[in-house]
Amino acid sequence: MYLLHLTTFAAAVIAIPVVKDEFAEGPNHWYSLAKMDLEKAERVIRNTNKAKNIIIFIGDGMGMSTVTAARIYQGQKDGRRGEEGYLHFEKFPHVSLIKTYNVDRQVPDSGATATAFFSGIKTNFYTLGMNSLAKFNTCNVEIGKKAHVKSVLQWAQDSGRDTGFVTTTRITHATPAALYASTPNRDWESDMDIPESEREKGFCKDIARQMIENSPGRNTKIILGGGLGKFRNVGNKTSRLDNKDLIQEWKDDKYQHGTSYRFIENRDQLSDPTLLDNEYILGLFHSNHIPFELDRNSETTAPTLLEMTTTAVKFLQKNNKKGYFLAVEGGRIDHAHHLNLGAKALEETVALSKTIEAVTKMVDLENTLIIVTADHSHGFTVNGYPGRGNNILGLGDMDKYGLPYTTLLYSTGPGLPSHMHKSPEDPSRPFMNLTGFDTTNKEYLQRSSVYQADSSHAGEDVPVYAIGPMAHMLHGVHEQSYIAHVMGYAAEMGPYSKQTLAMDNTYEQSYITDILSYDAIMDPYSKESLTT
Repeated sequence: MYLLHLTTFAAAVIAIPVVKDEFAEGPNHWYSLAKMDLEKAERVIRNTNKAKNIIIFIGDGMGMSTVTAARIYQGQKDGRRGEEGYLHFEKFPHVSLIKTYNVDRQVPDSGATATAFFSGIKTNFYTLGMNSLAKFNTCNVEIGKKAHVKSVLQWAQDSGRDTGFVTTTRITHATPAALYASTPNRDWESDMDIPESEREKGFCKDIARQMIENSPGRNTKIILGGGLGKFRNVGNKTSRLDNKDLIQEWKDDKYQHGTSYRFIENRDQLSDPTLLDNEYILGLFHSNHIPFELDRNSETTAPTLLEMTTTAVKFLQKNNKKGYFLAVEGGRIDHAHHLNLGAKALEETVALSKTIEAVTKMVDLENTLIIVTADHSHGFTVNGYPGRGNNILGLGDMDKYGLPYTTLLYSTGPGLPSHMHKSPEDPSRPFMNLTGFDTTNKEYLQRSSVYQADSSHAGEDVPVYAIGPMAHMLHGVHEQSYIAHVMGYAAEMGPYSKQTLAMDNTYEQSYITDILSYDAIMDPYSKESLTT
């Protein structure tokens, strides 16, 4: 990927209108805004109802700078300056900060962070669904049994709720996989991904098999995302050494249990009005991840995050006697950041916000808790001293040599080389002059300070926004693992399934002991599971 000149790839440019009218923002403006906010604050009432339903949205890599930039980006696309606007979830009444570090790392990965907010415990870098006893990349059956932890997906199923999850990534990718899998390496999505030395031991199931063969994955009512290639070989490409067709195994399992089911692979099948008549739905719309929003065209057959999520909510609402749990991931925010593709990251964030807005209108907030958060941040900055309303994707300021740089920059990633002269006349001035370059193009890589093929995460706290029953429990600064406990407490499930014993240490200890005791259907390391 290269810097794109102003005259090239015009169709790929992000169209942001120029704001012509100046806003009157004198002293009275700010006083009026403050009074409105005070009135809203006075009207906030704690909802202490039990949460019948829980929906958690995860913006993967959606740190505070991403939220800020996406807010401006959305506003500018709508013809405003941008800074004064809000993403939909920013209007939620309860906000907190979350500490994202792993047990063994200052800056986390998505597997360990997802384990924290889905299972209520922090763990080691790059491990998934296991506590800190687990050692990265090492299969050990005894440690595996002791390290395995239950997630909120299992808590919800144990409480009688229907469950589902939606993602724009492969459904075996780190964040969604933490709902149902237990593995010492988050990358072990298929058997082909497990090193031969560990695969030969024979007792570490890949993530795709765990989803199909073990609870809670096999009992999840609706699953929508990408990643078909981890479940069976697609075309001439070998992605499973065991040649298993796990999709057929999923179908066989549902047939043998006498339940109705449907496997779908495209947008048209998702919109079929008879789809919701089934008891189980599995939709895999791409062999890999679902395409970026800005890469969609007339040939794209995969549904959008909005379409997948609203379908999942409608499906889970149809048999809503005991309620439901739904996890939704905007996973490609992170992927765009890793590639230093700022425009794509912001478009993915706006798509997540619009999805949250649609869902908020579909549910009853008296009995539905909605949480929005990120698993981690990125080294992504909104910097310089650009004027109000300056294109967020544009040039923001000048360096000491008078050369312009963009408002959006990255600390690490692949964006550095394309901004440097191959043979600079003056070695002290290695960067190219961006004057005349189209920095708003969707394929433009923002400059990074340190060159890496793939950018690193950032370690600062991330925000969490909440509305609905017990949303006020998310306040102040908390460990990331606290989020799972809020969900359990609000819905009286998992370790909080008996409200009167929720804070009783004896009960908590008995629950911890219980999650280390496995029956065959729960334990991916059990004898029955290992012979499947």
